[in-house]
Amino acid sequence: MKISDILKTKSTISFEIFPPKNKDGDISSIYHTIEELSKLNPDFISVTYGAGGSNRDKTIEIASTIKNQYHIESVAHLTCINATEESIRDICQQLRNNNVENILGLRGDFPNDPNFNKDEMVFHYAKELDEFIIKEFPNDFCLSGACYPEVHYEADCFEDDLKALKQKVDAGAEYLVTQVFYDNNYYYRLVKEARRIGITVPILAGIMPVTNAKSLLRSSKMCGSSVPYNLSTMIENYYHYPKAVREIGINYATAQIIDLITNGVDGIHIYTMNKPEIAQSIFASIPTVLENLNHD
Repeated sequence: MKISDILKTKSTISFEIFPPKNKDGDISSIYHTIEELSKLNPDFISVTYGAGGSNRDKTIEIASTIKNQYHIESVAHLTCINATEESIRDICQQLRNNNVENILGLRGDFPNDPNFNKDEMVFHYAKELDEFIIKEFPNDFCLSGACYPEVHYEADCFEDDLKALKQKVDAGAEYLVTQVFYDNNYYYRLVKEARRIGITVPILAGIMPVTNAKSLLRSSKMCGSSVPYNLSTMIENYYHYPKAVREIGINYATAQIIDLITNGVDGIHIYTMNKPEIAQSIFASIPTVLENLNHD
């Protein structure tokens, strides 16, 4: 089932996982993660794509398992920064053959290679990837896109970032998922301004619970998200107490989710970092709130 069809009838709860990174390429540990997350009855689970397509086959395998063995809708991430038309066509054919109907189209990050030539790229933006997939595989996939509540790091300003986002939606993205944010006001601003310029597709809120101080710094730098004073102060105060930091992170994310649901969010997308116990803790603390996500 396409995620766009699910979103027509309800707000969604979903998770993101990634292919495990290890020297021997063994990904078996991810199946415990999927097993545990499946018990929470998510609407879908998305699977990330490695830098430069390094995890391509693993992404397809995991997305296929989620869909065909666990009978949960899966979303396969697909980056295009080093891709050719042939490689994208091949990946889409494999996904279609495995009954995976949903793709999150991304440009991807530029590689740390001084010899990398941007002019040789076949696809320069996610919108070009979306246009190609729709042309080659009409009606086969539901496409989605990423968005930045606090502005993409390459954009000159928020308005320019919104215009680029509108182009992505016009190219075929049927819903959007935000990067991590820790201040809900940035999400509300994004939704308000997106609607103002004619972006009408659902915008799902991406939430990443803080599990340790270093992860907070890393994620905020990577996603361009600011850290509110109160969260920063709490983390700094308990920096040397990992269990306390984890408790703070889970409770902060839970409070974000309660506020988002109260204000009519289109969906909650939790970046699990392959730690199902984090999602389980959130679900255990607000079961009634989550049950009433789609109340009238």
